[in-house]
Amino acid sequence: MSLRFIFGRAGSGKTTTCLAEIRQLLQESPAGNSLVLLVPEQATFQTEYALASAPNLGGMMRAQVLSFRRLAYRVFLEVGGLSRIPLGELGQRMVLRRLLERRKNQLQVFHRAANQSGFTDVLAKTISELKLYCITPETLQEKISIIKDREDAGRLADKLADLAHLYCDLEEYLAGRYIHADDYLGLLAERINLSTAFNGAQVWIDSFTGFTPQEYQVLAAILLKAERVSVALCLDSRQLLSPARETDIFFSPRQTMEKLMSLAGELGVPVENPTVLEQAVPWRFVSAPVISHLETAFFQRPTRVWEKDVAGIRLVAAANRRAEVEGVAREVIRLCRDEGYRWREIGVVLRDVEGYRDLINSVFADYGIAFFIDVKRTVMFHPLVELIRSALEVVLENWAYDPVFRYLKTDLTPLSREEVDQLENYVLAHGIRGGHWTNGQPWNFRRRYTLGEDEGLKPWEANQLAQVNQSRTKAVKELADFERSAKTAATVREVTLALFHLLEDLAVAHSLEQWSREAEEKGRLEAAREHAQVWKGIVDLLDQMVEALGEEAMSLEEYANVLLAGLESLQLGLIPPGLDQVLVGSLDRSRNPALRAAFVLGVSDGIFPARPGGEGFFSEPERERLQAAGLNLAPDGRRRLLEEQYLVYTALTRSSEYLWVSYPVADGEGRAMMPSTVIARLKEVLPGLQQRVLPVEPPGVPAGDLEFIGHPGRALSHLGVKLREAKAGIPIPALWLGVYNWALSCPRHLAALKEIIGGLYHVNQEKPVPSLARKLYGQRMQVSVSRIEKFNSCPFAHFMAYGLELKDRTQYKLAAPDLGQFFHAALKKVGDRIATTGLDWGTISKEQCRDLVGAVTEELAPELQNEILFSTARYRYIQNKLRRTLERSVGVLAEHARRGIFRPIGLEVGFGRGQDLPPLALNTVGGGTLEVHGRIDRIDLGVLEGGHKYLRVIDYKSGRAGLSLAGIYHGLEIQLLTYLDVALTHAPLLAGGPALPGAILYFSLQDPLITAQGPVDPAEAERRVLAYLKTKGLVLADAGVVRMMDSHCLNGRSELLPVALKQDGGFYKDSSVIDEAQFAALRRHLRLVLAGAAERILAGDVAIDPYRKKNFAPCRYCSYKPVCQHDPLLEGNGFRLIKEEAKEVFWFKLNQAGKGGEGGV
Repeated sequence: MSLRFIFGRAGSGKTTTCLAEIRQLLQESPAGNSLVLLVPEQATFQTEYALASAPNLGGMMRAQVLSFRRLAYRVFLEVGGLSRIPLGELGQRMVLRRLLERRKNQLQVFHRAANQSGFTDVLAKTISELKLYCITPETLQEKISIIKDREDAGRLADKLADLAHLYCDLEEYLAGRYIHADDYLGLLAERINLSTAFNGAQVWIDSFTGFTPQEYQVLAAILLKAERVSVALCLDSRQLLSPARETDIFFSPRQTMEKLMSLAGELGVPVENPTVLEQAVPWRFVSAPVISHLETAFFQRPTRVWEKDVAGIRLVAAANRRAEVEGVAREVIRLCRDEGYRWREIGVVLRDVEGYRDLINSVFADYGIAFFIDVKRTVMFHPLVELIRSALEVVLENWAYDPVFRYLKTDLTPLSREEVDQLENYVLAHGIRGGHWTNGQPWNFRRRYTLGEDEGLKPWEANQLAQVNQSRTKAVKELADFERSAKTAATVREVTLALFHLLEDLAVAHSLEQWSREAEEKGRLEAAREHAQVWKGIVDLLDQMVEALGEEAMSLEEYANVLLAGLESLQLGLIPPGLDQVLVGSLDRSRNPALRAAFVLGVSDGIFPARPGGEGFFSEPERERLQAAGLNLAPDGRRRLLEEQYLVYTALTRSSEYLWVSYPVADGEGRAMMPSTVIARLKEVLPGLQQRVLPVEPPGVPAGDLEFIGHPGRALSHLGVKLREAKAGIPIPALWLGVYNWALSCPRHLAALKEIIGGLYHVNQEKPVPSLARKLYGQRMQVSVSRIEKFNSCPFAHFMAYGLELKDRTQYKLAAPDLGQFFHAALKKVGDRIATTGLDWGTISKEQCRDLVGAVTEELAPELQNEILFSTARYRYIQNKLRRTLERSVGVLAEHARRGIFRPIGLEVGFGRGQDLPPLALNTVGGGTLEVHGRIDRIDLGVLEGGHKYLRVIDYKSGRAGLSLAGIYHGLEIQLLTYLDVALTHAPLLAGGPALPGAILYFSLQDPLITAQGPVDPAEAERRVLAYLKTKGLVLADAGVVRMMDSHCLNGRSELLPVALKQDGGFYKDSSVIDEAQFAALRRHLRLVLAGAAERILAGDVAIDPYRKKNFAPCRYCSYKPVCQHDPLLEGNGFRLIKEEAKEVFWFKLNQAGKGGEGGV
């Protein structure tokens, strides 16, 4: 037995020497004592491939490439040691989660943190660290008293106490039944002496810079058994002649060498003379002497500069990370196209893989580069994990909406996505949850569009209900079975069995297998393997849960927390699906094969080298105190910062021919990023190295633009930018004209070129669709006033709403339309009861008003949205608020009646086919017919002493609506005017004879709060309320008619109407009054507006043409904005500007527009 070191700097051939010696022994004797190559876990695949792919190698039965864990498994298979159940990482975390639940109230420092996501993971890593450094719970307890005596102990002693308790709990739980994953190496050290595998064996140890105390114990056992142990270390043997300094780049490997020599001395194992691999230029860098110089000179002081050619190294600054990755992709393509590189000979090296992962996935795929990103992948977003989490939440949260539909949208249930969407819409509309899912009664919830009236079930509603109930049955079956089993389960084993039966009932394994096949057929090999690994990982997780906690009794909520801790720790470690791929990996994890070219990205300050952050339970100062107390853990922040320099060394020496070093000057949000000190040092060592700046787009000069055409798809994308510039008058460079002509002559890319050109001349506007309009609407259009207003607001929004009938998703909540329903129905019922009981609006008392409103509210509240007003305390409060608002509104309407002689002659008067009044019918120029239908909230009649009748139309609004002449002119505010026209047209039917217009008014349904500096007299408060609730609209310019509406308005402003009278009977300028002729002109204009809108609708006008009035545009609240994509900055996407003009201008324009229009008013 002996120990031999193999020393050499990066690229000197240490790994090659180990492999060559093994191959030589195999060729000399294929059978014989074992030949073992021990490497880090992540290097086993690459190393085994390198050994097995050697030519003329007859067989390798003697040779094994092992990691420490694989070595343990190999020895345990031979000599035993697996009698206790292995508890993997997932099992550890689930057990710790359970132990935390028991212990958390006794923890001094971490009682709150124990419930936080990720805490279990931190705890598990800390305990693993303690085990790897051979620290037991007893050792922790011993150190607590020492630390307590220190003045700067702080809460460190309490932290140690918490950790010791949890560590002890875990050890007690494992005792005699399970073996912790990090106990394998300790057990391995004890069992190696029983194994024959190392009898006379030769062992090579490569790619390590250091070992943990546990690993040193294993190495001690190997030294005593093996014939020879060769340890390859990245070390310059010449530095061994001088004392070690902590700042030396090879300090860690040197420490490792010294510890191994000390260990060999203690064991009596002779140490051979080392094999020193020294060449003037290491073999790896024979083709790139500049990289060889960089390897030796980068960390050397004083600086040795390189005065020769630096062609093998590129230093690049990029505008941002995307530009950086795009530049790498273009260079990778160039290397493979022009210099004969293979994908597998190129590596991308990162310190921060996650910061670049999405970009590399996107950009490399766009460029057609075969690549593999070597990172552990979380499974938390996989559909199977979501299915398990949501199924448990469904039971725990009593079938709440969110978990139910997360479960159904995994695509692992019997429902199609279309069925899920329909079911979701129905559930959202009716607020279904809890027992409604599982009570077995068919759902027949319906949304009422009118309150206080019976609505029959329409055929389409019956069909929808049948489909919804069928989907509900399919959705519930397996989940309801799981709920019953889970609620009756007494142990972890029984809950887990119920969960596994759910997965079986849903045929999840079959679905994942099918997904995997489909992904493989599409060439998505990583996704295919991911589906297979997730299933295997979940089954393993459930097995470990049963093994570790099977007979434990715990609540379903505790079970879910424990399982979640396991799921959060479940990660996928995929191997490259192909051999010829660019390997993208992190410096501290990935082990690259022999690379000709290495791309080192993200060399920014604080990222590479990385700033050490506090990890685990202990901060950096606490680790220092622990070390001072004799508790040696993993290297502290200072040591890790020094070790980052070794990673820099590794990154710069990965490749044999070509090195790319780059950094972004700004992050994704445009914030400046500083380059790393590595960049400055590169410039010092290589003064001839010119830094190149990578732009986001082609720079516009031939030399710079040329590299942007390396890939057809990306070249066409950049061509689009150049063509857009050419359209703006900027000459297009000859290079891009060549790209254009190439695409024009290439059938494969002609379609893409046409799309680009089409995009240049695209105008975001829709052409008329007359044939479709005729199919949708026919020649006889039946429309509401609000529909015409919608069209005049924006034809495209009208087409979406009434042509394609696209609607917002209905939700179970009180919205403005629901409140409008309630108030309209309630006021009609109040009015009807006043009329049927012989009361008069002008004489009802406050008490009568309160009683009427209370009775009506109790009657209508259950009908609103399936008793939504009774569903929660919040909605019960809203019900009381609605009652108060209604009481206030009835009181104000009664005040109107007390002050005037107008009385209602119609409440909620419908007009249209089959309604109280006929529709408002008009003919269009194109031969079509328009029938306007609707419902008038209230029509009042007032009669002067001479017998003249006047009609007043009132429309209820839950907000503070106003009426503008500009809105009427442009057809945006024609509701009140249409109602007046209908009422006057049918006055003989309503009023028993012809009538004149009295007013059109909006009445605000509100219960306002009045602000005051101090106490306010009740009468004054009432006056302020009336002033706040003053109606808005237009009133006939007749003082007598005004006094018929407000007898208190003798001189001055009315408290009820938007008018102010002068002493001489005239009106102040700001009064909203018009005369009879102007009312008639408005009615004529109204019919022109209605007929004109109908004509345009039937002609298929679907233009994206919204209006803007002052600072308001309907686009602000439009649901169809994502469809039309209206953008004022685009050509043809402006606004129709509507201005409020002087009244004289308005009436002039109205008269001009009305000349030659339809009469009959």
